[in-house]
Amino acid sequence: MTSPEPGTIDSDCRADAPPIRILVDDSAAFHQGAGIGRYAREVVPAAAAALPFARWTLLHAPDRPGPAPFDAATRDAFAREEGPATIDGRSGRVRVRRVPLSRRRLDQFWYRVRIPLPAQVFGGRADVVYSPDFTAPPAGGTPRVVTVHDLAFLIHPDLAPAPLRRYLGAVVPRQVAGAARVVAVSETTRRDLVERLGVPLERLAVVPNGVEPRFFGATSPDAALRARLGLPEAYLLCVGTIEPRKDHRTLFRAVAALGARLDMPLVVAGRRGWEFAPILAAAEPLRRVGRVLFLDYVPDADLPSLYAGAAATVYPSRYEGFGLPVLESLAAGVPTVTSDAPALREVGGEAIIAAAAGDVAALADAIVRALGPDQRTGAAREARQARARLWDWDSAGRALAEALRDATCSAVTPATVPRRNAP
Repeated sequence: MTSPEPGTIDSDCRADAPPIRILVDDSAAFHQGAGIGRYAREVVPAAAAALPFARWTLLHAPDRPGPAPFDAATRDAFAREEGPATIDGRSGRVRVRRVPLSRRRLDQFWYRVRIPLPAQVFGGRADVVYSPDFTAPPAGGTPRVVTVHDLAFLIHPDLAPAPLRRYLGAVVPRQVAGAARVVAVSETTRRDLVERLGVPLERLAVVPNGVEPRFFGATSPDAALRARLGLPEAYLLCVGTIEPRKDHRTLFRAVAALGARLDMPLVVAGRRGWEFAPILAAAEPLRRVGRVLFLDYVPDADLPSLYAGAAATVYPSRYEGFGLPVLESLAAGVPTVTSDAPALREVGGEAIIAAAAGDVAALADAIVRALGPDQRTGAAREARQARARLWDWDSAGRALAEALRDATCSAVTPATVPRRNAP
């Protein structure tokens, strides 16, 4: 048996074992933009690089007719790690399979009606089935691994839409009960899984988000990008979906309370989520006088410059499983204000300026501090970037690779792993 290269993981469970076959429900990577989509596009290729002798099949089910919006980005991520010939090539070890059913229909079959149609019907034989997006499909007797990003639907049910709350409340407990390994994206989410759903520690792994090198070297927007996005020369920035959990309304109140002490507009970049209308209405008085600007969804390629050009960023979310915008802001070297939600404290440490969640006065004070001269020094910038370097996708990929290998190898002795596979 060949010894693994440095930085990689031996995928063989026994000396005579063939390479393991990993089937991924990778729909999030192919069809979702920020958040979970970004996680899936980065961590799965990094895991593939850490398991160089494994064979991978990426399933995806379309949200709508036509090409998957992030098909090229997903394939490019694998090409960065392995070279373009890995994807569907004659000698490649990564296959892509588009499921001939819509994502909505497949979710109905697998998770609502609970038809035990194994994912192998679409993707072929597998030794382990993985999903980076809360729900791993039924797999017969094959072990499954699932990533849970947060338990907001349990911890803050008032901050999640009722249909999603009911769906996740019914499906996620079954998922974690039936998985050979459960992946959490932070220590905060790991604790929540233990306390709220009773997941045994031995079945848990932490595979956090990472940050790409392009954020560390980002420069302020050039004239063309400023013109395209409508950016002013100086701005405060908030990146995140417009929905109640992100708590934009507390931020708008803080901006209003600062009055003339804040001499730049707040730029809000993020798509419209559930219950967005009351949030936009709350910002309307500020928008009318140019103190709040909305950009809607910003293309992924523009994000590093958008961060780098900000005087400071603000992320007042009431609850997070990780908080990727905080990490990206720190990587860009920008003063970063957050709420005191546990996951954001975990990510930012001493490099962030935290304010009590929902506290307008505390948030306004934190913004003033972020714009102060002590946050503009080279040492302060270096400290923020040093914090961000604690998270990288290569390390996350190795952690996921270990979880997948452990789930596969534990299945050699069936009694050691729960084999409940109800979706």
